[in-house]
Amino acid sequence: MKKPDIVKLVSEKSGLTQNDANLAVKALVKVIQDGLRKGEFFSLSGLGSFRVKSRKARVGRNPKTGNMVPVPPGRKVSFKPTSKLKKLIQS
Repeated sequence: MKKPDIVKLVSEKSGLTQNDANLAVKALVKVIQDGLRKGEFFSLSGLGSFRVKSRKARVGRNPKTGNMVPVPPGRKVSFKPTSKLKKLIQS
């Protein structure tokens, strides 16, 4: 599902106009992006939680050549679904 599909569904379920739903979806995405950039933790009830995790530097391997390649430290976004979402998907 792409953003326009999400906006349409939010509009239908909330009674908002599609323009207002689009603004709401954009605002939510922006709030989460800005917070994650600052290292904040987000939890959405019934969906899951987003957090930024740090990765240590390590040595990787080039799959084509087999050569060892240094991988620099970095940060990644981690999403952990709620148990409610996990159960919903399994049914």
